[in-house]
Amino acid sequence: MCGVSMAEIKLSASIVVTGGPTVSLTQTPIQAEATERIEVTIAAGAPEKTVTLQPGTGASIHLITIKSNTYGDGTNISLKVSDGTTDSAAIDLSGPQIYSGGAVAWFGVDPNLLKFTNASASDANIEIFVARDATP
Repeated sequence: MCGVSMAEIKLSASIVVTGGPTVSLTQTPIQAEATERIEVTIAAGAPEKTVTLQPGTGASIHLITIKSNTYGDGTNISLKVSDGTTDSAAIDLSGPQIYSGGAVAWFGVDPNLLKFTNASASDANIEIFVARDATP
């Protein structure tokens, strides 16, 4: 039997309210068998652009992050998650997206494809990071 090398991913974030509280978030290090970093440009006004992720079930995914160099106002840049047959509802990309700790289940489908649309006047440079288990 061949051993699988594990990647250790550390996730932390801070929320700072001017004149108010600061909330810090730290997750126990994530152990994942595979990671993937994808950079893609979604042209302004372009029709739907599909990004293929490593295939697998949603349960095998520990973390998905999606960030952009530009964000819409809730109507300009959006994405759908797809298992190749069924798409999730559209998600507005109005800020960075972080899905961890089982949050991938909210999509309702296995995230094998991400389908982006960009109705804004500017190209959007998107960075996607996925950490998952590669073996069933």
